[in-house]
Amino acid sequence: MTQRLIGRGGILDAVAVRGAGLVVLVLVVYLPAFGGGWLWDDDVLITANPLVTEARGLWGIWFHNTSPDYFPVTLTSCWIEYRLWGDWAPGYHAVNIVWHAANTVLVWRILVRLGVPGAWLAAAVWGIHPVTVASVAWVAERKNTLSMFFGCLSVLGWMSYEDTGERRFYGWSLLSFVVALLAKTSLVTLPLILPVLSWWRRGRVTRVDLLRTVPFLLASFILGLVTLWYQMSHGSGPSSGPLAVVLASLPRGGVLAGRAVGFYLWKDFWPTQLAMVYGVWPLETSRPRAYLPTLVVAAVVAGLWWQRKEPWARAGLFAATVFLLALLPILGFLPATYMKSHASVADHWQYVALVAPVALAVALGVKAGERWLPGGAGRMVGAATLILLGILTFRHAAIHSTSKALWTQNLAVADVWDAHVGLTRVWASEGNNDAAIAEAKRAVELYPAATPAWIDLGLNFTAVKRYDEAIAAYQIAIDQGGGDDLFQSAGLAAALGGDLTRAEAFFARGAAKRPRDASVRGDWGLALEKLGRHREAAARYREALAIDGDDPATLNALAYLLSSHPGQAGDGDAVADAAEAVGLARRACAEADQEDPAFLDTLATALAATGDYAAAVEVADRAVTLAEEGKDEPLAAEIRGHRDLFRAGKPYRPD
Repeated sequence: MTQRLIGRGGILDAVAVRGAGLVVLVLVVYLPAFGGGWLWDDDVLITANPLVTEARGLWGIWFHNTSPDYFPVTLTSCWIEYRLWGDWAPGYHAVNIVWHAANTVLVWRILVRLGVPGAWLAAAVWGIHPVTVASVAWVAERKNTLSMFFGCLSVLGWMSYEDTGERRFYGWSLLSFVVALLAKTSLVTLPLILPVLSWWRRGRVTRVDLLRTVPFLLASFILGLVTLWYQMSHGSGPSSGPLAVVLASLPRGGVLAGRAVGFYLWKDFWPTQLAMVYGVWPLETSRPRAYLPTLVVAAVVAGLWWQRKEPWARAGLFAATVFLLALLPILGFLPATYMKSHASVADHWQYVALVAPVALAVALGVKAGERWLPGGAGRMVGAATLILLGILTFRHAAIHSTSKALWTQNLAVADVWDAHVGLTRVWASEGNNDAAIAEAKRAVELYPAATPAWIDLGLNFTAVKRYDEAIAAYQIAIDQGGGDDLFQSAGLAAALGGDLTRAEAFFARGAAKRPRDASVRGDWGLALEKLGRHREAAARYREALAIDGDDPATLNALAYLLSSHPGQAGDGDAVADAAEAVGLARRACAEADQEDPAFLDTLATALAATGDYAAAVEVADRAVTLAEEGKDEPLAAEIRGHRDLFRAGKPYRPD
């Protein structure tokens, strides 16, 4: 009995050690990603997503149709993390890498249960394969790492139920699958894969096996429809009925599927020249020979089925079936807006499917090594493979550390509009507006319907005071269905360019489109203020405050206007205007915890307008100190100038 316990303990210890080895391997290879920043649409998922940033967003994540897709488990994980480290990107990267490490261990245990030769090595190859970087080093793809974790638990539960007949394992499998779908619905084909696993393990699929998949298929159907409804509600999905769209997509899938499968297999076995975005392939659905790659794939699968009694064919058929079923949702047979405007293929789309070819290749390699290689040569080949893949993944993960490195490398692989838009924003953030404009222009040359590029052109033209060009760019973006906030941006550009009539038209349309948006009124007021129309500007600020009475920026703007132009912006009584300005400025400073030097400068200006110069100087001293601590010398210098006036017993009046 003691020997049996010791033996069992030894096995458990070995499993723990080998599992820990996989985790350490993944963590080391992904070290560059731990310090990575935000990439591409990470802001849409997290930093600019009120569902994540606001405490009340948790309810909306689950029960309000406010996202283009329905993945509440993923958003909930981000919501929790935002409470922990806000917009500190390394925290999210670390969690994503940990999820991937856990997935690597689960893949190993699944392959062991399937009896795949070299299961540990296969899991290690998958865990540090360069193709997985797009899912692991990109926070927005938390959807992948999280959904696969629960998908793996579902597979393990399914096999445990088959082995023991205990219903708790079946319930575990079904519940895990539902959670996986709620993280990302791309696992909708898992119910088709589960019987294939049963066939591989027992050599047959029974009617009972198929019946057991019915609840899984029902979950896929329901949550698939929910996702489609979300996409259609937000204009990112088809406008006609789902069945009609699927039927219309069949020719595209018939052409794309074979090419995509070939592309993915090539990247699996030669993982170089990887990119975030590869671009849209031209698909000539009217040419019969365009369907040839897909027919070749079908012929290969049919041939493997014909020879399935042979061990090599059975293994190949199993791997090919799992691979194709995992890829099925993104082979072009289903509607996908991303495929039409961004890319026909993507590395992160084969995060799950990659397991199949890797496991097959490693199993074949292990068997061949046992037969043909002497001694420990096979282990040396395996170690060399891991070292090579680790180096490639380490380098690729480093490229994902910054947007600049990512998009620069992307353009070296594929000249696509998304990469140019990415660099546009990098250059703009560095203050190089001319370079940003050049990149955005290249983006619209490649894809005239690239609304984000037109928006970026508007922003950067505004920054360099090319207002007419900015308005034209914004107008194109509006015509292409850009957001209602573009009226506000176009209005600012028109106002800054001196075209008040046009500016007011844009602002009025923006305000009508967004009746509960205070920022439109605030910017409208700012534009009027810059044009010297102080009373009208104050009216717009008051409208904004009627919508959001605690917005510190609007409180500060109205306070500054009333204190710097008393008697011109209010009701004509300079004393009353100055007194109101003090109250507004105090509220703005309180909202900013007395830590915003610009707001304190406004309060000092308002106090001086009332004649309380001693208090104005005291507040200005505090504002100067904060500006200097923040290393904002231009603002500090401006406040010092105001303070000198207050010391001389004079209010601040702009020229």
